[in-house]
Amino acid sequence: MSNGADAIEDTGRRRAQRRFRNPIDFLEQYFGSGVGIIGHAIIMLIKVWILIARGKIDWPETFRQCNMIGLKSFLVVAITACFTGFAMSLQISRELVLFGADTAIGGVVSLALIREIGPITAGVMLAGRVGSSIAAELTTMMITEQIDALEVMHIDKVEFLVVPRYLAGVMMMPVLSVYAMFMGLLAGIMIASSAANLPVATFLDSVKQTILDRDFHVHFMKAFINGTIVTIMSCAIGLSTRGGAEDVGIATTRSIVWTMTLIFVFNFIVTSLTYAPR
Repeated sequence: MSNGADAIEDTGRRRAQRRFRNPIDFLEQYFGSGVGIIGHAIIMLIKVWILIARGKIDWPETFRQCNMIGLKSFLVVAITACFTGFAMSLQISRELVLFGADTAIGGVVSLALIREIGPITAGVMLAGRVGSSIAAELTTMMITEQIDALEVMHIDKVEFLVVPRYLAGVMMMPVLSVYAMFMGLLAGIMIASSAANLPVATFLDSVKQTILDRDFHVHFMKAFINGTIVTIMSCAIGLSTRGGAEDVGIATTRSIVWTMTLIFVFNFIVTSLTYAPR
């Protein structure tokens, strides 16, 4: 038995060595896979926009997805946003108090929440909770040949499966982003009042003096982009994966990695493009 196990282990080791012996082959395999996923996602997004423009929308399914994506994510987004607001406000309060700028705590905390923390928190939570679920569900449908059955019945899989999830994502992500911003702001007020002895009125007055309309524009732009990334990338990965039960886990992991990575990349791009001195 031990000889057989050793032989199997040696065979696996030799295969791994052959697979990764050439760094160029390694890069082509993984970089090419990434390019294929992004290309598939872009094509799918264009097709979704065309279907929406033609009015090909299943509203009952869209509202069901809104419940799955939005309402069932409120608790996890609230917990994450609260503790993020606690930590950020505590650190900012202590530093600004040392410099005698405690009246600026509200403006700094609210600006970070509106432009960065709110959209990022909601986006990352949806990538982990919703994106992985979408990828696993669609991959299972691919493996069990349910997608093939839709094609046999001449049902467009993008119209039937992707459009409702995309619309639900771009509708509910701004709501969750605003909710995360609001919960983080409440947490910031609590910490500023307890750690820096800052009155609530002073905190809110600093918020009013700091926040501009363009900050909310950036907030909703990021929320729309994050909703698009989470739904389209998850659907593209789910509908392009074939194989067995092992591939469901691979697709789920790939969905989380790609969506979170793209959320942070586009967050930086939007921030750099919309930055302007106050």
